[in-house]
Amino acid sequence: MSNAQHDPASPGTSVAADVAAAHAGLPWHRSTYSGGANNCVEAAGSGASVRVRDSKSVPGPMLAVAPAAWGEFLGRVGRSGSAH
Repeated sequence: MSNAQHDPASPGTSVAADVAAAHAGLPWHRSTYSGGANNCVEAAGSGASVRVRDSKSVPGPMLAVAPAAWGEFLGRVGRSGSAH
């Protein structure tokens, strides 16, 4: 039996597997401003956070923010008219 532990700071399959698992099964929604193109952000509710990712890098990193912060962001973007 091995006592080896995964170092999160070093690249490896465990990190890739963790990211893939975090993305799997989330209800991702793409911005309506994308017009069907693949050049925007996608967001998904995930319990106590909202996950945000780049639609051009689906398996890549994602940002987790509090739902209240995400709602505030959307409200401000919508009011400014600069959501393009």
